[in-house]
Amino acid sequence: MDVGDVFIWEQYPYSIEETKRRWFIYLGEYKDNPDPFDDTSSVMIIAPTTTTQTQYYEPGERRAENPFIRFSPNEGFGFTEECILDLAHGDLVIPQDIFLENLESQKIQIKGKISDQKLREIYDKIYHSRGYSLMLKLQIHDNLNKAGISNLPKPKRRKS
Repeated sequence: MDVGDVFIWEQYPYSIEETKRRWFIYLGEYKDNPDPFDDTSSVMIIAPTTTTQTQYYEPGERRAENPFIRFSPNEGFGFTEECILDLAHGDLVIPQDIFLENLESQKIQIKGKISDQKLREIYDKIYHSRGYSLMLKLQIHDNLNKAGISNLPKPKRRKS
């Protein structure tokens, strides 16, 4: 899978409700321990999810101030209905082994690819978001650079 791929996960097992179909954007992977000599660290997939509950992002609504990006089906990225990528929280990382198991069993299917310009917009929202750790921001920055999306500002530790 490549950075920017839009994928659907049939029967996503980690929903608060029952298992359901969820759409994600693949932003690469990272090790939970960046030490290259530590073989015990887990590899995690960075994949924020979208929501079709767009009404919560309208002016005056409870999520309207969250950093988000709206997608519509006519943009050509693979989405089949209007949706929102909410980037307020950087908590959606998936263990690589579970991800690969579902990819191999066809429960995960690539549906499209985000343009470089949209990936830059996503990064800008993540860069300014307080919901992502510095480590995760740095890894996303590195993943995008490796994918050819360069000249992005490098995240820095927040001033206390």
